[in-house]
Amino acid sequence: MLSISIPDDIDEQLSSVTNNKEEFIIAAIRQKIALRKKTSSPEELAKEDKESIEENKLVLKDFKHTDTENWDDY
Repeated sequence: MLSISIPDDIDEQLSSVTNNKEEFIIAAIRQKIALRKKTSSPEELAKEDKESIEENKLVLKDFKHTDTENWDDY
């Protein structure tokens, strides 16, 4: 059991969107937790960026000669 105080303005907004505040708050907390679990850490993002850079270099190398083939110089 957890007791929290909600500012009046938020309580008014909450009342305007639901009749069951407790259920709404629990759902919002679950949604926020799930979102945080999906979010990558800065270390994971840096690793993904590094892998993308290496992959892009390989693609550029593969297409290096085709980029200029059959192009008019005008």
